[in-house]
Amino acid sequence: MTMSVLHTITKSLPKRLSIAQATGNGFQPNSWCSVTTPHTETITPISIPIVRRIWGYVAVAFNQVDKDRLSKVGPNRLCAEWILKNGGGVRFTENPTKLWKDYNHLPAENVPFRIKVVDATNSSIMKIGLHHFEGCKNIDTVIFHKCKHLENDGLEGLAYISQSLTHLQVSGCYNIRDSGLAIIGQLQNLKQLLIFDMPFVKDIDEVARSLKKSLPDCDIQATKRGINK
Repeated sequence: MTMSVLHTITKSLPKRLSIAQATGNGFQPNSWCSVTTPHTETITPISIPIVRRIWGYVAVAFNQVDKDRLSKVGPNRLCAEWILKNGGGVRFTENPTKLWKDYNHLPAENVPFRIKVVDATNSSIMKIGLHHFEGCKNIDTVIFHKCKHLENDGLEGLAYISQSLTHLQVSGCYNIRDSGLAIIGQLQNLKQLLIFDMPFVKDIDEVARSLKKSLPDCDIQATKRGINK
């Protein structure tokens, strides 16, 4: 038997009632008294599945490409705004030592910049969000660490930056399986690949061997758990 938990709040709301006496053609107030009547409000807590659906809608909204904004500010700024709104960080070619994490502290819109590094650690990025990479020609490093909303086929969007991407980390992204990692083999300019903390990948050794065949010049380190640095 399934029982729903209800949280009931009972409030006493005073109502002022006029006690009128009919005199002639109308009612004239004679006196006032306060009568307290109970008002019961039943509040049902929002279930966890509903909360997850609501958050899912928000995550999708934060990952969609705003074409009007794109035409106004260009791909690099829009991509930076996307990453920061979802909790990640970026570095620019103009100042690669600084990690930008605060959306409100990005350079003014009239100040151009080019993204060099995308650090999506603990962010809410999704597959549809990777369309923001289109037009960003200087991204050479991408870190996908603990991206819990990134789907199994979420790495396909890296094709937009395949010409510039040389360093890639995929770790703690539990939706990604063996087939999801296979797409990395198409990133022919990769020089370093780190894959770790991927417990739902069935055969990480086979994944690494297959990727090495496709990327013979890439330094590949892959394990289900931690990694030796």
